[in-house]
Amino acid sequence: MTRGPAIWATVVALALVNVGLAMVIVAAIGAPSFAPLWLSIALLGVGVVAGVGAITLWRAYLQSARDPSSTDH
Repeated sequence: MTRGPAIWATVVALALVNVGLAMVIVAAIGAPSFAPLWLSIALLGVGVVAGVGAITLWRAYLQSARDPSSTDH
């Protein structure tokens, strides 16, 4: 297994969490926003789920790096 999918999942997770959290903060201070609060919370939630997926991919990559004979090719 290569580390490419784990890197991309991490990038997506960090981006979604960052955007979602920024939008929640904008809504919390009462500034006008281009998106409703529910969308901000949804993006934050999807980012967290993507983060869990990234952790799973990193674990699989590290396991395959430790024991190359155990990969499922």
